[in-house]
Parts: sequence; C-alpha cells; structure tokens
Amino acid sequence: MPPSSTPVEYRVVRSLQSAIAAIAAGSTYWHTVASTAVKLDPNHKVEELIAPDGPRPFVLIDVQPERWSYPQSGQARLVMPITLHWIGESDRTVDESRDEVFFKACADLEAAIAVDVTRGGLAVDTRIVRRTLDDGMDGGQVWAIVETEVALHRTYGRPNG
Repeated sequence: MPPSSTPVEYRVVRSLQSAIAAIAAGSTYWHTVASTAVKLDPNHKVEELIAPDGPRPFVLIDVQPERWSYPQSGQARLVMPITLHWIGESDRTVDESRDEVFFKACADLEAAIAVDVTRGGLAVDTRIVRRTLDDGMDGGQVWAIVETEVALHRTYGRPNG
C-alpha cells in the first residue's frame, strides 16, 4: 500500500511553484505571472511557453542535486538547491530596458519567496544565493537566473513525514 502523503521535498517544490504563480502586478510585484507559466518540468509543454506569442514572463523551476548531512542520529538535514529561470521580454529600443526587466524579475521572485520562507512549515529556510542575468539571449528576451536554497530537517527514513 502506498504512503498516505507525498515526499516532503516534493511538497516544498510545489509550495515554491504556488508562491511564484501567485505573483500579480500591484503593490508588491512588478509583473503578473500566469499560473500555467510556472513549470516544474522543462520538457512538458514548454514549447507553448517559449513560442513568441507565449506568456511572458514564464518561470522554469529546476531542482538541483541536494546536499545531505546528519546532525544527530535519526535526523537528516537537506539543502535543496533550486534554480529559477525567469524568462521575460525587454524593449530592444531602450538601452536600460534589459537591466530593468532583470532587476524587477529578481525583485518579484524575492518577494514571492519571502512571503513564506518555511514553505508552509516544511522547511527551515528559503534563501536566494545568486542572481545572474543571462546576456546570451537574442532579441529582447531576458533570462533572470535566480539560484535558491531550501533547507529542511526531517526524520531519516520518513520522507513523507
């Protein structure tokens, strides 16, 4: 019989996805992100997002290899690096537009993450560790790459707890 709950790490990633999908222009955010424009799997229907008429911005959530430590018997501490790829559009006719879009994207992601750094009580902390503007894109496309780390503690052998 399968367990009654999903793994904690998956719930953490889904919490981050929900936080990003809740970005809506207004008093806290610069942009509005369509809930369907936040992807966990870059291979699943991403062509619809990449298309020139696809939604902008869109965000790909890329889970990286975890780091584990065992501070005491029976306990596990995980650090989950998660890279957020924010793809937006700038105005190619305005010199500073690319940097402005980049920093506004970074600000929106930071604000969304900070709403609940514990990811609903599942994690100890969620932090941004690096932000990079990918300047290799053609045209007006802006890729803000935001590297985050989510730290959590759990009982070893109880991934669904």
